[in-house]
Amino acid sequence: MANAIEITSLSGGYDTNALFDEISLSFPQGKFIALAGPNGSGKTSLLKFLYKQLKPQGGTILVDRVDLTSLKQNHLAQKIGFVPQNGSLDFSFTVEETVSMGRYANPQADDQERIYSAMKTCSILHLKDTLVTHLSGGELQRTLLARALAQDGRILLLDEPVNHLDIAHQRSVMHLLRELIQNGYTVIAVLHDLLLAQAYSDWIIFLKEGNIVASGPTSDIVSQPILTEVYSIQSYQVFDPILKKTLYIPTW
Repeated sequence: MANAIEITSLSGGYDTNALFDEISLSFPQGKFIALAGPNGSGKTSLLKFLYKQLKPQGGTILVDRVDLTSLKQNHLAQKIGFVPQNGSLDFSFTVEETVSMGRYANPQADDQERIYSAMKTCSILHLKDTLVTHLSGGELQRTLLARALAQDGRILLLDEPVNHLDIAHQRSVMHLLRELIQNGYTVIAVLHDLLLAQAYSDWIIFLKEGNIVASGPTSDIVSQPILTEVYSIQSYQVFDPILKKTLYIPTW
């Protein structure tokens, strides 16, 4: 299996907290990969390393087999799109203007076609002239995702992409991410909701206190012992007849 991103012996973190100590990890290409774990376990920090918002103190990160340190930020933006947690836009840009920002790293003659294609994929073309300050939470999330798609990278990093969305909008965004996987994208998403992670991800990585507890196919990795180790909780099994697989539900 080819890997979209490979991490070897990564060390580093913040000035007062060297979160990671020589961790190694692979992100398989063309998969929906969930990053899960308690608050403070390193999920968001890991995304920041992948998008060069944090600089490693040691180790290597390869993106499409290219050393991350050799990529300028505009070249990295052509490989990876990043949708931050609780993304918000306080300026009165239209949806189309916002999505067009995704083309700044690599302007081309057919930029308008690429922008419209991204909006169409995210089902927001009808909102192109709407101010982003007038969007619902679900519409704004789709707009930010379309901006990332407009960059033309095939790897998407998302930090809690359905946080604060109602169930219907969560389902809509997660279905869209699954469709992107079918079209050859690699999606790496921080997910706190274990049910969403089990229902939609192909691969899951559990972190705790900066350590990799488990990594592999979601159906193989999620289990009662793992959930107890990571979250110190008990869980029980239910069978979902639509998904046709067993899910683990935390006991309350």
